[in-house]
Amino acid sequence: MLKFNQVVRQRIGNMMMQYLLIDTSKPVVVTFAPGCEAIDEKALDESKPLWGFNLLTEHKINTISFVHIGENNYYQCRDFDAFIEMLGAELSRFPHRVGYGVSRGGFATSLYANHLRLDRALLLMPLSTYDNNIAPWDPKVQQATRISSLATTNRDASICTTPLTVIYDPLYRPDRLHIERYSCVVCRLKLAGVGHRIPRALQDMKILKKLVLDYIDNKLDTRSFPELIRERRMLSYYYRNLLSNPTQKITAKRRFILYSHRLRVQLANMEGEPERVARRMKQSLYKRKYLFECCHNQLQQVIAERQLLLSAAMVFCL
Repeated sequence: MLKFNQVVRQRIGNMMMQYLLIDTSKPVVVTFAPGCEAIDEKALDESKPLWGFNLLTEHKINTISFVHIGENNYYQCRDFDAFIEMLGAELSRFPHRVGYGVSRGGFATSLYANHLRLDRALLLMPLSTYDNNIAPWDPKVQQATRISSLATTNRDASICTTPLTVIYDPLYRPDRLHIERYSCVVCRLKLAGVGHRIPRALQDMKILKKLVLDYIDNKLDTRSFPELIRERRMLSYYYRNLLSNPTQKITAKRRFILYSHRLRVQLANMEGEPERVARRMKQSLYKRKYLFECCHNQLQQVIAERQLLLSAAMVFCL
């Protein structure tokens, strides 16, 4: 099934896969993209690499990357389930199998880890389930329940038995509760104060790439992690999250200190602020454009169906 020494893009149900396999004597890494990296039908034939693909292949790592097609897609598809079963058997030829996923991708990584026969996986702020009966405390799960009808009943990733290393914000209650549902977590790296922005914070501190590559090489120094993330004090959203009082224990004095530090950080980074604002606006407009196109397509489908019913009714009346 798998091809070697060539970049392959393949659609499986409502998922997209891109892979490059070079050497069966070396480990293979399987990645699952977060929800914000969804692609639409128009982008299927584009040459843009899937999430995580370039990061790994540039370092000559055997890589298989998955992304979901459509924003309201939660890696749930019967065709994809069957494919994962077959892929797991194919991956047994590699000496070591590593998973990597973020948020929704963390859910998919842990959901399919057993079938893929992963030896270990790195998850950033993973969701353990999209079942609202299990996790009614997570707004993302509630939203998924409202806007999506999942194609399978396989919605609980806490079945995972693969040893997991997780990075999350313990002050952000939904993410903390998801982590507590896993029984196979062997290492918890805590990045407090950034909420559900772990990849962004690590990227802003310029340590995301090193952490991922060190983990894949089995050289991640977890003892130095607290020192590595000290730079979060230079992130304005770090103070914004703390000022939201996630523990409900913030005092007036502490609030004043946080405001003072945030102001200092904002003044120190004033030069690059217009660029950051422009980037965020561009990302926001892209998401709104995607939602508009989805709504437009759904509206056109409804209009077409009603016209068809009206035509049928007129024929019947005649």
